[in-house]
Amino acid sequence: MLRTLSLVALVLVGSAHADATVVSLLTEYQRSSGVPVAGLDEATLSRLLTGEVVYRKVSVATPSAEGDSTSLRVIGYRLIHEPREPLWLAALAFDAGYTSRLTEKLVETNDTGGGDWYQHLDMPWPLKDRHWLIRTQKTTELANSSSGRLWEHQWSLVPDARTRILELFESGPIGGVTEQKAAKSVELPLNNGAWVMGQIDEDRTLVIVHATVDLGGIVPDSLVARQTRKNLIRMLGKIEVDAPEAWSNYTEQYLIYRGDGSLIVPRASDNAEVG
Repeated sequence: MLRTLSLVALVLVGSAHADATVVSLLTEYQRSSGVPVAGLDEATLSRLLTGEVVYRKVSVATPSAEGDSTSLRVIGYRLIHEPREPLWLAALAFDAGYTSRLTEKLVETNDTGGGDWYQHLDMPWPLKDRHWLIRTQKTTELANSSSGRLWEHQWSLVPDARTRILELFESGPIGGVTEQKAAKSVELPLNNGAWVMGQIDEDRTLVIVHATVDLGGIVPDSLVARQTRKNLIRMLGKIEVDAPEAWSNYTEQYLIYRGDGSLIVPRASDNAEVG
């Protein structure tokens, strides 16, 4: 009986610790980034603590040449019972495979452990395909200010990228995307977001992924937001499945950096690109 009560007490203490840590991490990330992830109501926080994927939609101002407009940012959350590093590797893997419709090419790397990527998305008929040039980077300031508790890998569109995109096809097709196919694709007017991972303890990680996307053309914002939500839920589920094998699949063919900008050294190696 005493042993049972002790075990219950440990579970309650662990749950209370996770509760306080999650709230602290969300508050700290919101204060640093301005992304409104904190302030979850009690019922939503309870669902998050049990491992359920939760999400919220918020309106954000998006400045443009035509004047400010409003877009929807979709935020997905999940508390995953896996260490942070393999989840990070799974999330940022070159062949993460979140959708078979996406073709991508690493164009160049930068000194924050990120890079510029060309990405092309096959859209279902009758919509035109979309493509864009995106820049990824690690927010090392966040890792430093949070004493390593929070890592962020963010992405945003490279401005005025049309000329650079055209130059990429001078050496031939990218995957199955030809220069002619790219020329018929719509360039995205908006695509930014981030993977955020906060360490609860050695075995539990708070994962947040958020995105603000405008597909351009005639696609309604409500449809984009709904599809973005589905994609984020799929991503949060996939990294949990992939995390146990992340270390064995990680080699020097595509190097990944932590949120503090330090290189994750592969346990098995080959040789090549930085990501």
